[in-house]
Amino acid sequence: MSVLILTLATSLLLASVLWFVLGNRLQLSEDPSHNEWLNFAAYYLGTLPVSFVLIFFGLGG
Repeated sequence: MSVLILTLATSLLLASVLWFVLGNRLQLSEDPSHNEWLNFAAYYLGTLPVSFVLIFFGLGG
């Protein structure tokens, strides 16, 4: 259970950093405010596997 929580928290942190660095590069919606949320969701889903590997091998190794 703690691996899941740490993975989600790490993914949130990494997605936030990516969103601040890269910004809204993906044009997923016409509405600017909706596009911001969709970009953040895409960054979050993209960092989930990376976060899992970092946490799983970091705690297990």
